[in-house]
Amino acid sequence: MAFADDLLQQARQLFKLDRRKPKQASLRRAVSTAYYALFHLLVSETVQNWKRPSERGALARMFDHARMKKACTRKRDELSGYLKQLPASDPGRLNVEHLQFVAATFIDMQQDRHTADYDNATTWTRTDVNEKIESVEEAFARWAVIRHEPAAQGFLVTLLIRDR
Repeated sequence: MAFADDLLQQARQLFKLDRRKPKQASLRRAVSTAYYALFHLLVSETVQNWKRPSERGALARMFDHARMKKACTRKRDELSGYLKQLPASDPGRLNVEHLQFVAATFIDMQQDRHTADYDNATTWTRTDVNEKIESVEEAFARWAVIRHEPAAQGFLVTLLIRDR
């Protein structure tokens, strides 16, 4: 996870550049870097499950952004329906909410990264960018709580495999 953590820290540093009059380039790179932090967190968590450490790098290169977004969309929607039926007092509810948040944040940040990298008509504000980075920081924190749960581990597998 060290690389993902470094990326998240770098996103925060980019955000803090030019405090009085932030440059769009810094704000855009901060959004993009925050997305990649979450992307690499999930990839790293998945490949750590691979038995042979020498092959983990090759496995990590097999992840596809579009496939991951599709898997996150399915998981977010599935958990949304599940949460509607789950009693508020259910002891597992918080873990479900954490996983749903991680999936939803990935979806949102992938779109935000695309906007930041390719849509020059969009002007980013410090407030917007701070909110994006904070959501990724929260996704990191929520993931840390559930990372060993069976549902979270099952979710990781869906990020790599394609639909059949």
